[in-house]
Amino acid sequence: MKKAVIELGYRPEIAPSRIEQLERRTDPEVRGPIPDPISKAVVEAGDVGKLVFVDFYAEWCGACKLLDQTTFKDPAVIKTLDGFVFVKVDADKYPDTLRYFDVVGMPTLIVLNTAGHEIYRQVGLISADKLKQELLSVRSIEAQQKPTY
Repeated sequence: MKKAVIELGYRPEIAPSRIEQLERRTDPEVRGPIPDPISKAVVEAGDVGKLVFVDFYAEWCGACKLLDQTTFKDPAVIKTLDGFVFVKVDADKYPDTLRYFDVVGMPTLIVLNTAGHEIYRQVGLISADKLKQELLSVRSIEAQQKPTY
């Protein structure tokens, strides 16, 4: 069986551990340079001292449209997102960016720190109240971890 699998071009290997997968997904030094349009947002975030909020979406995604019509229209969410550099990434226009961030479903919401490290991920729909709560929590935790001089 193994010989037949190898003849088909597959190579048996041990799958990376969840920790290794997380390290690859969260460390730009391991993954290489962050692709556009997110790289520009990370630079801007560093300049203004904010986190980056990324919304991966697709025009054909019904859940993405619902998220836009509900959660992202909520005044509390809008106010909370003012504290972030917000970038929407069209899955069909930036497939390399999706691969870089291991996005496998839409919508995917990611928060990056100013170094480009992923610190939060949500896949699928999320209520306005829950998103606001999560973003405030992420921002608070990140602020506590920043060194003070």
